[in-house]
Amino acid sequence: MRPGHGSPWSRATVAFVVVSATAWGAAPARANARLETEEQRISRILQSTLVAHGAEVHRCFEKALADTMEVSGKIELAVDVGEGGRVTKTAPALDEAQSPVLLACLQTSAETWSFAGISPGSTVIVPLDFEGQAAQFTLKAADAPDHGPGAPGAKGARVPKGKKPVATPSAPPPFSVKLLVDEQTMRARQASLSLLTVAPASRIAMHKHPVSEILYVLKGHARILSQAGTAPERLDEGTAIFIPVGAPHVIENMGRQTPAVLLDYFVPMGPERVYRDPTDPVGRNAFEVIRGTAAPGGPAPGEAAPIRWGIASASKVEPVTLAGGKARVRKLLTTENTGQAAAYLGVLEAEPGAEIPRHVHPTSAEILYVISGGGTLTVGAESLPFGPDTAIHVPENQPHAAAFTGPDKTIMLQLYAPAGPEQRFVGAPGPSPRAPGAKP
Repeated sequence: MRPGHGSPWSRATVAFVVVSATAWGAAPARANARLETEEQRISRILQSTLVAHGAEVHRCFEKALADTMEVSGKIELAVDVGEGGRVTKTAPALDEAQSPVLLACLQTSAETWSFAGISPGSTVIVPLDFEGQAAQFTLKAADAPDHGPGAPGAKGARVPKGKKPVATPSAPPPFSVKLLVDEQTMRARQASLSLLTVAPASRIAMHKHPVSEILYVLKGHARILSQAGTAPERLDEGTAIFIPVGAPHVIENMGRQTPAVLLDYFVPMGPERVYRDPTDPVGRNAFEVIRGTAAPGGPAPGEAAPIRWGIASASKVEPVTLAGGKARVRKLLTTENTGQAAAYLGVLEAEPGAEIPRHVHPTSAEILYVISGGGTLTVGAESLPFGPDTAIHVPENQPHAAAFTGPDKTIMLQLYAPAGPEQRFVGAPGPSPRAPGAKP
């Protein structure tokens, strides 16, 4: 049974294949005709249960794909059936997919199922076949696992034999990362997006990258510190900063009680790989920690020239009107205030009923992060619903359109990599360049 395009299941295509329908503990063998009838009956019960819980199975697959698209293969669950057909126990009988997230979710879901008509004491084999995905365009932030120091399953962490890796409750990590758009989640090529959470009164130590980085504060208050001679930069909610190639910087949470949550883009890609695997050579080379450096601070005469960041606050940028007045764009980071063509960042606001017609960006990828509202993204012939806290990736040269359905006004961050498509937003200019340390 395969869902068609446009159905709620189209994001996680699963083929339910009844390879076997075996019940141990059932009545002894009888004549061949009776056995065939019994097998057919069990097969119908099994198929009916899978259809009834198909949405749960697809949701499990969706969660598994939030970490990596490299999930496919057969899984067979051995399900013990009790009184009234209720499931009493589940265990993997076959696991070709090798996805702990998928297997755990399926077992938890199956424990709530019922196989009415199956004799108590029977064990039923539930076969599932998960197809590999060629593309993925949306991802819910809540589904993405945490990476970074102290995250469950982080490589290099010391875990007692026989125990599952968990973060230590008494020593929360200074930061955690959810990888939303990268090679493994979206097969991205131009830019990556991560959701970065810095713990209260914590910081990410001084480091630099051979690529550009963009930060946007979703919640809380952050501060960027750099080398002597460059003044600290305070980032409040709704503020974006462009960090040039090679610029040393510290990301610090200014709050002592609440975390700071930021969107973290790398253009081009590379440094995000160290979040997934601290031993990855490409990621390590692109995420250089600067050790033994004097504490960053304010201007120091005679030191290195101050770094010129690109900084803008959404509340202080005049919008450009689109879609017949039903949508607006606030251009935050443009080539004019960053001095670079690597990327553009803006805020897109759309009222319910607004539509963006089908179009294409021949050389630029588009990454969106939905803060509020919702709607439907059409990519090629596929329609994908989206809501708050969802990342969207549209590869370069991919036709797409959007319809905003609400119920609230949709607000989303919009990144083009490289910059260019934003030039069609004719109207109010973006923020002007400013000197380091000046208020955005």
